[in-house]
Amino acid sequence: MIINMNMYCTFKNASIGTKQAIADAGDGDVISFPKGTYHFFKDYSEKRIYHMTNTDSFIKPEKYFAILIENKNNITIDGNGSTFVIHGDICALALVRCKGITLKNFTVKYNSPTNFEMTVKSKSFNKIVYSIPENSHFYVKNNSITFFEQSPFTKKYYYEYKNNNECYCNVIHRGDEVFRTILSPIRTAVKIKRLSATEVECTYLLSPKFKIGDTVAMSRNKCRDSCGIFFWECADVLSENITVNYMHGFGWLSQMCENLIFNHIQFKPADSYKTSSFADCIHICGCKGYAKIDNCLFTHPHDDGINIHGAFLRVKNVIDENTVELEFVHNQQGGYKAFFEGDSVLFYDISNLKQIAGQYTVNSSVDNIDEKTVTVSFNEKLPNLKAKEFVCENVSYNPKVTISNSIFNAIPTRGILCTTDKSSQIFNNQFSNLKMPDIYISCDCKEWYESGPCKDLKIYNNKFSQKNPVVLEPLCKGTPVDNVHENIQIYDNIYDIIIE
Repeated sequence: MIINMNMYCTFKNASIGTKQAIADAGDGDVISFPKGTYHFFKDYSEKRIYHMTNTDSFIKPEKYFAILIENKNNITIDGNGSTFVIHGDICALALVRCKGITLKNFTVKYNSPTNFEMTVKSKSFNKIVYSIPENSHFYVKNNSITFFEQSPFTKKYYYEYKNNNECYCNVIHRGDEVFRTILSPIRTAVKIKRLSATEVECTYLLSPKFKIGDTVAMSRNKCRDSCGIFFWECADVLSENITVNYMHGFGWLSQMCENLIFNHIQFKPADSYKTSSFADCIHICGCKGYAKIDNCLFTHPHDDGINIHGAFLRVKNVIDENTVELEFVHNQQGGYKAFFEGDSVLFYDISNLKQIAGQYTVNSSVDNIDEKTVTVSFNEKLPNLKAKEFVCENVSYNPKVTISNSIFNAIPTRGILCTTDKSSQIFNNQFSNLKMPDIYISCDCKEWYESGPCKDLKIYNNKFSQKNPVVLEPLCKGTPVDNVHENIQIYDNIYDIIIE
């Protein structure tokens, strides 16, 4: 059955009607949005306590969703070329415990993106005039700029972000040249004057070294309170022909999912903006089956293009010969079930990433979400483990990865991060204007605790634009063993570089 959204909602406010259409949809139904521009508001969004990895979820566990699909099978969302405009600092779209979902033919756009952009319009020795996009509202008070978005219904603010205190990871967009900077349009200003709804003048003792035309993008780094698009414990999801102009809070996050396809996805900023995502574009954590990314465009995010990894959990306590208590270590990890009955687990020495002999099968697991721990019992007798000295990885939730025929351009960090032990390929991609490695292969039990070793990876027929495009850098407390990564083949690539 085709569910025509014209029967459920208007363009001006699609929030309540979309919620009802999703509730009415059954197995095999298509929710069809006739082409147009649909507006979704935080006032009418769904609210849940859901934890999202790589965000500050334990600081802000309560999440808001413009479109939320839970516990549905074989549903299609067809935008027919529509644009979904998101009002507020919320997640645009989420799938939770769904199977066989298709998302296609729409654009995700935020009415007022939460990366705040200031473009240098004119400058002198001690003054710079900046232009600000029309929908990025702000006020000047006490020598500081506060950005905000206001509800058209209650007139209350969806958010207020004071630049001085909450934005410290800035990115300069100079055409397709993008790079991180410690410079800020605001921090060293001795006087700030609002000239109009879209212009501000900052006076300095000495103007920051920006060029006319530079756009400085600032994100609220102190708290990633959400992500822009969210898949959790879903299987067999196809996303195709989707344009993402922006995502709030983090990026397009998939955690503990199975079989994901991203086809013809474009991450590119909306007109008058320079930033396509608060942080990463596609981020995949703890997924299994396959992750296929094909014919996609990644341009002008605030962080990485693609990041695919698992999670290292550290041994906190040894309970008995078959049971350990494990903990998520990084402050932006945890809050989700990471082990299921029958999963296979490997252990590693935290000092050198040496794999401990044997593979261990999960018999049962008990999660303590608030404490970020899980007690896991295994079928087999465990090796001699010590608290804080070993980590483990759920290798059942490592996917086969294919990244192909895609473009990575104007990225201030890395194009692709990929760590999985399953057979994977990265081919026929083009990389340009990246400030860090085009492809970065880590395995980290020191900082982010993003696992794990690559054991079968082919990188071929790509076009690189820097001298060292592929970097292998395992991270641990000491010196990693030589064979952390194995069977990585890099061949038949083109290196389009200028040798000075």
